Amino acid sequence: MLTRCTIDDVNEPSTVTVTAVPDRLDALELPPHEVLEGSPHAGLRFTAKSADDEAAAGFWSCEVGRYEFVFDYDEFVYLIRGEIVITEAGSNRTLVLRAGESAHFPQGTTSIWQVTQPVLKYFVARRPY
Repeated sequence: MLTRCTIDDVNEPSTVTVTAVPDRLDALELPPHEVLEGSPHAGLRFTAKSADDEAAAGFWSCEVGRYEFVFDYDEFVYLIRGEIVITEAGSNRTLVLRAGESAHFPQGTTSIWQVTQPVLKYFVARRPY
């Protein structure tokens, strides 16, 4: 079965889910301890989840600023818009993630995100194992 997904459809059972980049995301309040600098305006829209609720996918956006993210889950991302300078906590390793590129943040990773341009990403996240 092929399903064209809207936000109301996420909980509907299907074999395949198809979705487009949404026009807007639902407002998301970032935890204050994650915001190091800037405006914590973020958005989120889930588009799919696994039958066992262990994995989810969707879109996430964030404004320019500096944020600390602790990944207590695996996350794979594809950056649709924007740019992020990512520094792995405890190291001097810095990576730049640009629109059209993807990244994997393994469970247990802590990173500082310097968002230099407003970001829109597509993500797939898997709960801790």
